[in-house]
Amino acid sequence: MYNYFLSLRYFRSRFLALAAFLATMFGVAMLLIVQSVMGGYMSQLQENIRGQEAHLRILGSGPLGIKGFTDLEKSIKTVPEVRETAPYIERLAVYRSGVSIKPAMLAGVDPVRQAGVSDFASYMLRPEELGLLLDKHLPTQAPSGDEDSGAKAASIPAAMSYLHSMVSREDRAPLSASELQKFFGLKWRREILQRHNPLLAAEFPVPPAGLIVGVQSILERRVMLGQVLTVITLSPDSGREISERFLVTGAINSGDFQLDSGTLFADVQKVRNLLNRDLGKLQNPYRYQGIRIALDEERVDVTSPAALEKARDQVELALIGSRLPLVVETWRSIRANLLKAVSIEKLLVYFIVLILIVFTGSMILLMLTLTVIEKTKDVGVLMSLGAPPWGVTNIFLFNGLLISMLGTGMGLGLGYAFSSNINEIHDLIYAVSGVELFPAEIYQMDRIPVHFYPDDILWCTLPPVIVGLLASLVPATWAPRRDPIGSIQYE
Repeated sequence: MYNYFLSLRYFRSRFLALAAFLATMFGVAMLLIVQSVMGGYMSQLQENIRGQEAHLRILGSGPLGIKGFTDLEKSIKTVPEVRETAPYIERLAVYRSGVSIKPAMLAGVDPVRQAGVSDFASYMLRPEELGLLLDKHLPTQAPSGDEDSGAKAASIPAAMSYLHSMVSREDRAPLSASELQKFFGLKWRREILQRHNPLLAAEFPVPPAGLIVGVQSILERRVMLGQVLTVITLSPDSGREISERFLVTGAINSGDFQLDSGTLFADVQKVRNLLNRDLGKLQNPYRYQGIRIALDEERVDVTSPAALEKARDQVELALIGSRLPLVVETWRSIRANLLKAVSIEKLLVYFIVLILIVFTGSMILLMLTLTVIEKTKDVGVLMSLGAPPWGVTNIFLFNGLLISMLGTGMGLGLGYAFSSNINEIHDLIYAVSGVELFPAEIYQMDRIPVHFYPDDILWCTLPPVIVGLLASLVPATWAPRRDPIGSIQYE
């Protein structure tokens, strides 16, 4: 037991040992924080892409290259792995709100079908949820485009934190088909117009078509519920300007800043008819931009790239008879470059932070070397009393391992605690200083994502322990090689 007793005594008696311990602890904590945030960012990015795009996507040539949707759907559903399909149209547009004009993406979707292929039903906010959010953070609604309005936008981090706590409850169910259809129905449009914009109710006996906007647009006061927006886009056939009025009837919160701040969701049939105005009578007006496909997850492992590619090949084979130039993509291939860039950045940041761990190893090496020099007489006494060389080696080896293992354990705990509360820490810093460290418009996410992968925790644990062991070996093996008589006479 003298090995452990002396190791603990040397550890407590040296300030350099404490410094090495603290450096290891903070290094491991930083390593875990970086890995958990980067892992969370990658996980959330993949979830956003899959949640918005479905497992597979079919694109036609040209802006509206999907023709004969009914026949294509029958061919697609001959593939056993296909569960649901949904047509969609996406067009660049601008909308006029008050006196301002903003760019946007006009997305035409079938709300019920879209919910079957993506997380659309989970993203949609119920009227009561949106009402609670607006009552708390926007007591009076007024779009920022109105010149006579002095109202300011909501505190976005605080509002998104409240919204996240509200919609992330385990007992919250996705919206049903009837709830989704309600936002585009005539009864709800009349009700929302009368409630939020009664002056326009008389002007529109039949309210304009419903429009779902991102919650970021409402929180930033660019639009408001019950507002009539003029959406302007270009004809895919003639390039002529096409404008249409829409009524804001609801909001969506996907967690993707770009989608929540710049996308307008309308009924796909309304958008299709709007864009087909320039077609001649003999041409096919039933055109869409693409088809989203959901796979049966009991048959296909949608997290496996190989399984997705196999399902994609089967869908391509089923579409051969359509004689249309169609392209089938998986959700991973849609933004493959972005996913690869984030993965490389995560690896790069890991190795940069790992330099700090190597630095702590040099501190352990220096500390133990100085300890061996200072305790030369103690080593001589021990060896003259019959202590074997491996016993002396264990004293200093255990000392180095104690610093690295204890520092690693404390660092993992500190890193986990910080990462688990990183959004609360960010909100506190924002409230005190007004500085937003994680701007949603840059990172395209409304909250800082955190995810603890077992592999990441392992790679945060092994390097400091291995570095500590290697740094301890040199002084630990050097100590018992000193001459016992010379060591006693050292002082």
